[in-house]
Amino acid sequence: MWEYYNPVNVIFGSEKFNEIEHIISNRKYILVTHPDDNFDTYREFFNNLSNRPLEIFDDVQPNPDYQDLISAGEKFSKIESQIDTVVALGGGSVMDTAKLLAAFKGENKYLNDFVRNKKSAYVQDPKKIIAIPTTSGTSSELTCWATVWDKEYKSKFSLADKSLYPEISVIDPKLMINKPKNLTISTGLDALSHSLESIWNVNSNPISTFHGIAGAQTVIDTLPKLVNDLKNIELRTLMAKACVHAGLAFSNTKTAIAHNISYPITINFNVPHGIACSFTLPTIMRSLIGQDEKTEKSLEKIYNVDLIESSKRLSETLRILEAPLNLNEIGIPKIEWDKYVEDAFQGERGKNFIGNKISFDKACSEMNFF
Repeated sequence: MWEYYNPVNVIFGSEKFNEIEHIISNRKYILVTHPDDNFDTYREFFNNLSNRPLEIFDDVQPNPDYQDLISAGEKFSKIESQIDTVVALGGGSVMDTAKLLAAFKGENKYLNDFVRNKKSAYVQDPKKIIAIPTTSGTSSELTCWATVWDKEYKSKFSLADKSLYPEISVIDPKLMINKPKNLTISTGLDALSHSLESIWNVNSNPISTFHGIAGAQTVIDTLPKLVNDLKNIELRTLMAKACVHAGLAFSNTKTAIAHNISYPITINFNVPHGIACSFTLPTIMRSLIGQDEKTEKSLEKIYNVDLIESSKRLSETLRILEAPLNLNEIGIPKIEWDKYVEDAFQGERGKNFIGNKISFDKACSEMNFF
């Protein structure tokens, strides 16, 4: 018995960004995007439309922080009654910010209750969301949750509400063509992690697993080629498809242990999210040997070999991408690591993991992870 749900209207293809003018023609909207100079073209595009945005929120920083969102909420509240749609153009941080603005509608009391007072999120009749990703990584354009960080208290929160699925996602690989190597690797590895995390997940179903396998295979086949040919539109298109598969997979399962381990590593060691959540993947894969037959068979389809060999090949893939593979390479003291792992297995996403800590610790030793 299983259910699968994803209500996003996906518009995919090169040049599809050109359809935005028609999509937003009758909307009262704001644009949320990045402050970087290479987004000037997009800001100019929207400002030259006959239906211009009511406001442009272009001060989004990586890993959106509570304090930044408070400032954005104050700005949003001044025009909230005029807005029906939030257009998000950028990477995962832009998508997160847009969803949080759409959800709380500038009412910072609700953001404060959610982050600082640890209350359940109050989300009622949020603004509609149109998502235009410029990276292939988070798949936030296909999910109903948003991440907010509280850097002052070294905490991370995930807002989840089915009303926060974007109404429309416009995925144009041409928008990703000029992304630098390090960002391409980090975001690509995030898509790989989402794909794998959806498979070794207690919430998996046949459809999510199908997409998880397809996403993982496509990233593994494509990303090592793309990093040496960053302007290749065919490879960018394949990575964008991989990100769609990943999004359709983990939108139904959420993430699992790799992500839960990653959060304090990003907060305390400033490791990019895609790296922090991917360097444990080979070890986690190996830890699942003998744990669950269905999961093991699904993972074996990725490389068409058993999990011992699969974990070795996954390590080789990460090494080609110049990603770290152990604690020494990340620079995490063992005493800190032990605490992160213990906490991760007790957390919500850790409990999504179909494996266990004993097997994970054993795999760490077998793979010389320490």
